[in-house]
Amino acid sequence: DKSKQEMETSEEKEQSKSEELKKEDEKVEIGEIRPGINLQGYCMNKDCLAANARLPVWVNVDFTSITLTSANTSYKCPDCEKSTVVSVMKVMFFNSEHSIYASDGSSHEKDYNYQRTYPIQSELTYTLKANRIKQHANSLEDLITRSESAMTSIEILNLVAELQKYGITVVKPPKVKDTTRLHEKINCDYDGDFNRVFDVGRFTILCDNKTKMQTAVEVMKKAEKFNLIVSEDKDFFEKQSKTHHRFHNIKLYVPKYD
Repeated sequence: DKSKQEMETSEEKEQSKSEELKKEDEKVEIGEIRPGINLQGYCMNKDCLAANARLPVWVNVDFTSITLTSANTSYKCPDCEKSTVVSVMKVMFFNSEHSIYASDGSSHEKDYNYQRTYPIQSELTYTLKANRIKQHANSLEDLITRSESAMTSIEILNLVAELQKYGITVVKPPKVKDTTRLHEKINCDYDGDFNRVFDVGRFTILCDNKTKMQTAVEVMKKAEKFNLIVSEDKDFFEKQSKTHHRFHNIKLYVPKYD
């Protein structure tokens, strides 16, 4: 009868709607992203759980210079620890100064951004270079001058103003770290290399809660909006630091004062 037909039609519509709703597949990756060059590929070891599940794995090769083609590689799988990652489909540079060159002539050179990812095309050969981030000053005095200029730059001031606009407290020392303290730190911690010290100019962000801090961190990671570059991102909030304090450390790079 008519009532039964209407009920069946209604059920068919509900079933149709249910079929239209598709869940998003969860993205699963094996391995840890660490500073330097990170390669993503698939393990081919038949006795490896990640390989059998067809899960992509990340392989870190540290700070180095390498040449590779997608299918002519042999890297250690982080799961089975066998050198059976024989194809690479992606490279991520993390917390490093890096360059990438492809055999078709394309390249991206001397990038200081804390994280960049590039697809690896099977028909090309690539040269990848990653070094630890550093300052590019000619002397300690030059480093101090550059840091002073960076801390009072319109780029930094605009970023600070953006954070303060949303109720985030930004504590900024009246001046950069003094020369005596810098000499001590450089000699004790960096073997006399002044280009390895970064907290010459610094500011601290204080947040009421973890969510506020997470938001502030993500805003700073969009530093290109303020003509800044995030050159290093270290999360010691979830992972305990050497001093056992919980904090998130971000190094901001002001290109015009490099």
